[in-house]
Amino acid sequence: MINSFKKVIKDNKIELFYITFLIISLLVISIPRLFTQYSIGIGNWDTYLYLENARSFASMGWGDVASISPVVPYILSLFFRIINSTPQEAIFNLSVLMYIVGTVSLYLIFRFKFNHMISYVGSIIYATFTLLYSWVAIGGNDITGVSLTLLTIYLILLAHEKNNKYYYIAMPIAAFAFLSRYTAGVMIFAIIFYLLINKISKNEFKTFIKGSVLGVLCVSPFLYHFYRILSTPFPFLGQFSGTVNNTKVLDAGYLPDTMYYIKHIPNYITSYIPHTGATFENVVNPMGNIPSVISYVFIILCIIGIFLIVYNSYKYVIKSNRRLLTGNNQINIIIALILTIICLISINSVSYIITTILTLSVLYIIKHILEDYDIWYLNYDLLMLSLLLVYIIFQSILSTKNDRYFITVLPFIAYFITNALYYIYNFIDFKIEIKNIKISTIISIVIVLFLLGNSLCYNNNIPEENHFNNIQQACKWFDDNCEFDNTTVIYSDNWPAVSWYLNVYCRRGVPDVTMENTTWTFTKNILKSNDEHEPASFYIDTNNENKMNYVGLSKIKSINDVQIYQNTYEKEYNIRSRGLLEYKDYYNMLFKEHMNESDYYD
Repeated sequence: MINSFKKVIKDNKIELFYITFLIISLLVISIPRLFTQYSIGIGNWDTYLYLENARSFASMGWGDVASISPVVPYILSLFFRIINSTPQEAIFNLSVLMYIVGTVSLYLIFRFKFNHMISYVGSIIYATFTLLYSWVAIGGNDITGVSLTLLTIYLILLAHEKNNKYYYIAMPIAAFAFLSRYTAGVMIFAIIFYLLINKISKNEFKTFIKGSVLGVLCVSPFLYHFYRILSTPFPFLGQFSGTVNNTKVLDAGYLPDTMYYIKHIPNYITSYIPHTGATFENVVNPMGNIPSVISYVFIILCIIGIFLIVYNSYKYVIKSNRRLLTGNNQINIIIALILTIICLISINSVSYIITTILTLSVLYIIKHILEDYDIWYLNYDLLMLSLLLVYIIFQSILSTKNDRYFITVLPFIAYFITNALYYIYNFIDFKIEIKNIKISTIISIVIVLFLLGNSLCYNNNIPEENHFNNIQQACKWFDDNCEFDNTTVIYSDNWPAVSWYLNVYCRRGVPDVTMENTTWTFTKNILKSNDEHEPASFYIDTNNENKMNYVGLSKIKSINDVQIYQNTYEKEYNIRSRGLLEYKDYYNMLFKEHMNESDYYD
């Protein structure tokens, strides 16, 4: 066995060298980014959700929003159990680890077409995209989702090209990718498309199905967990309903503009944080940053990379003796054009599933037309193109938009940039010869050093002004100065953060600032007991720009933009209000002018 291991290392010595060098390069930029995040702390709302659910999985806390993607919280919970503690830095570390896994996976995908050097450069281009690098160490699930997606695609290629048994690994990882970030499941369209254009054998199809069944079995504990908590094993289906039906949703990120991501691609590729007025929000959402010249160079290279695939196919057709415009092919071309027009004019009026199927149908027709010309890497290029289009279509049609959602598209933009470099390098090396060294190698070194240095400069300019630090300080004061336990009813408009810092269950309390008499309406609801809880004892206001005086609540502490309120009755009488007849009378008198007879507290 040792000899076999040595042989594997010897046979893949160059590959292992480049992978090792890639990992070292990634550590050079990710470790400073990690330390910056250590200093800043939690900078994103969703991070609290994953941490809270991780604490729940580890039986160390309450948890929140049971339907969110469970893989990241579960991995964190294992670490929490091992060290018997719940440090928030764990999620930062996990994000960096998955960033490295994803970039190495992309390198291995590139190796199916490109040489070691170009694959390395392409991976660094991807790793230094501003949007991706910004989210390294923040603690979301987007990097984990895209990294497991890339690992799945690599194993799918390996299963088809080398050994079908890799499906037994690929499909379980695909299942975990889906439960890491539900939108990762969209890759199944591209995977099925790839298998169809390759016309896989019956035995390979059976192995693929067996791998898929194994994937479902691997994630069945999570599905059972959903069923036990939420009475359905598939709570994520509701998250797709607005997209499948193309219906409007009520969400803070509601943005129906299908061109939103396309317009901000320059910001996502390479951009700089403004010198004035910038906060950590510019890191979380780079759409407000300043695009660099390099960003536009990469966009041009991406377009060239796509064009060169078309041009390369054209050359194969011209060199062939086969006639392209046969009767059947003319019909196929007309059908493809009609389907393309339908896609373009209906993108806002039909579900993403229909648009995706129509798009992949066009690519399938193209494959069918070019099938007899033996074009190198055609199926591989079509897979990359299908992944790019599938994710752009899905994210563009999705009614809720957030900059980080576009991370799923970045690997495939990087592919077409790399494809352009592949042809440019070949041209340069053919035209210019220098003894013992290739010009492309020198260019690669310059590109890599520039991109790594640019990322380090970006990291040094990350603003440390972070709104969530105010919440942490407020919760620290609350913990030191207020009496509370697991039965105390606490509300907050940032309930995940308060739950995390206080390790008690905090309830969602968001005043509707669009309503008239919102302060009366809000406090009337939370200060009255119902089937779920007793009257609220505290309210922690973190997000409202216009701080209000809430009827029945007294402000007890203000830390920057965070206000802590206490139930006025409990504050004045130093007694819990639950079940007290006197409190009910107090409540009815307080809200008498704003209640119907049915609203009275009895």
